[in-house]
Amino acid sequence: MCAEFWHNLYTFITVALLGVLYYILFVPVTWKDNDANDKKSAINRARRLRKIGTKLLPPFPNGWYKLATSKEIKPGTAKHIACIGENFVVFRSTDSKKTFVLDAYCPHMGANLGVGGIVKGDCIECPFHQWKFDGESGSLVNIPYSESLSEVEKFAKIRKWTSKEVNGLVFVWYHRENEEPWEIPVIDEVDNGRFVCHGWNEFRVHSHIQDIPENGADIAHLATVHGSNILGGADINNMRNSWFSFGSHIWNAKWSSNTYFKHMATVKLTHIYKLLSFKLIEIDADIDQIGPGYVTLVLKLIFGKIIILQTLTPLEPLVQNLSHYFYAPWYLGWLAKFIMYGETINVARDVMIWNSKEFVRNPLLPKEEKPLKMFRSWYSQFYSENSKTFAQAHETLEW
Repeated sequence: MCAEFWHNLYTFITVALLGVLYYILFVPVTWKDNDANDKKSAINRARRLRKIGTKLLPPFPNGWYKLATSKEIKPGTAKHIACIGENFVVFRSTDSKKTFVLDAYCPHMGANLGVGGIVKGDCIECPFHQWKFDGESGSLVNIPYSESLSEVEKFAKIRKWTSKEVNGLVFVWYHRENEEPWEIPVIDEVDNGRFVCHGWNEFRVHSHIQDIPENGADIAHLATVHGSNILGGADINNMRNSWFSFGSHIWNAKWSSNTYFKHMATVKLTHIYKLLSFKLIEIDADIDQIGPGYVTLVLKLIFGKIIILQTLTPLEPLVQNLSHYFYAPWYLGWLAKFIMYGETINVARDVMIWNSKEFVRNPLLPKEEKPLKMFRSWYSQFYSENSKTFAQAHETLEW
């Protein structure tokens, strides 16, 4: 009886440990900022919108923006996505497995193709009257109950948006002057599946889009906001709690624009975590800002490499979707999740500041903050003559 008990106990413990190991290595974890849409945030945002008037920079800079992850758009499915002042339908072909991005609304009677639209081959069929549109061109290809297609087809074309699927993400090209897009670099380990996505986080930020990437050039804030132990939590009011003063983060960073690709900027960053006086962890990071809405972070640790993809998409003039995707070899799932925990705490601290600040168009910068001035000069290239003003973008939403 005793031997059987111990045998069953060992079996239970073994199965439990294997389950935990499987979870750590193979099950992606997610974290969402669920407090972003509460009543208080909405009221504060409304007050800030009234205060801002016309002094803000354009809310939708030119560049590539993530619409969805590849896994969200399965073959034969369509999804409606509203962002950057536009309404898109994103769908994946049942034949070629390609993704297409069109304007969401049918020119016939305004039905949303992303809500009930049926994907047929490389085309999408309207859920209202079954008008069918080609994903490659946006052209009308069929009206099932009419023989007069030629009479309406030249007027019934839907706008086809330039899009690209790379690194497990679906992007759309947005440019108010209709300039040709730059290339999004392929990350081989991510694109070929050698690195696995071990988790992702998502934040709703109530701030101007430029505030977020500007952090990369704001070297001084690293010690202030991110120097305290992550065990102190995300609340900047309490993060310096003396209970967690035994650990600290030391940062060294350098921001620079890219010499060869003007739409890119680079941050070289070293992060050291000290426990008491002992250096416990050291991370070297190569960070590339690729336009206003996409960042790649390559983290090098003693155990191996972690890749983080950051996407930033304006949902409204002062509402941003900020997401991070954590990739590593399958056997480093435990490390990727640990990095994700620390990164999520640190980003949440930033979000708390972004959500309560105003955008300062002409900040007072001492000479030590030259990188911020350089950043603003570099970032200005993403605004152009026909960029929507804040007032224009806000009018569209109010309608």
